[in-house]
Amino acid sequence: MKKILMLAAAVLLLFCSCHQNLERVDAIRCAASVKGCLSGSDSVKVFLKVSRVIDGDTFEGNIITEGSSSRTASPQNAGGRWWAQQMMVTQIRINGIDAPERGQYYGDVAMLHLHWLIGGKTVGLKLKQRDSYGRWIATAYLDGADIAEELLKQGLAWHYKEYDSNPRYAQIEAEARQDGRGLWSDERAVAPWVWRKMSKYEREAYR
Repeated sequence: MKKILMLAAAVLLLFCSCHQNLERVDAIRCAASVKGCLSGSDSVKVFLKVSRVIDGDTFEGNIITEGSSSRTASPQNAGGRWWAQQMMVTQIRINGIDAPERGQYYGDVAMLHLHWLIGGKTVGLKLKQRDSYGRWIATAYLDGADIAEELLKQGLAWHYKEYDSNPRYAQIEAEARQDGRGLWSDERAVAPWVWRKMSKYEREAYR
C-alpha cells in the first residue's frame, strides 16, 4: 500500500510539473508578443490565464508568472510559491474604459466580444491599483494589442475620462462615435456610470 501511495504521489508531481512547464511556455510566448510594443516602465511583468469573462470590461483568472521585480506589486503576493499563485483567482477591471452593463444596450455584445478576444488565453497585465471592490485595475494586452483599444474601436466601451486621460483612447472613441460603430449606432446611448445611477423605471425607457 505504501509503494502504491508513493507511486501515485510521483505521478501527481510529474503531471503538475508538466502542466506548469506548459503554462510557462504559454506565458513566455505571450510575453514575447506583448513586450514587443512596450518599453521601459511600461513593461508587462504579470501574466494571467483568463478563466472567466464577467462583463465587457471585467474578467478573472490565475496568475501564471511574474517578472522578478513585480512581487510586491502582484495581485496575489504568494511569496514565490508557484502552487499558491496557481490556486488564487484574481479579478481584473480593464483600465481606462467603461463598458455597457449587463442588461444595458450592447452590454451582452461587449461581454461576448471580450470573451472572444481573451477567453481561455494568457494576457499581460500592467497593474495600477485596486478598486473599492477589491479588483485590480490594469491595462491588459494580448499579442501586442491593448484590449481597451480593441473594445473602443468596435464601439463597445466608453473612454472613462473621469479616471483616465489617455489621448489615444479619446481619439479612438471619437472615431468609433463618428462612424456609428457598436453602441454609437443608438443616438440614445447612455454611459454606464449614468446607467448605474438610474432607477428601474428610468432604465425601462431605454429598452
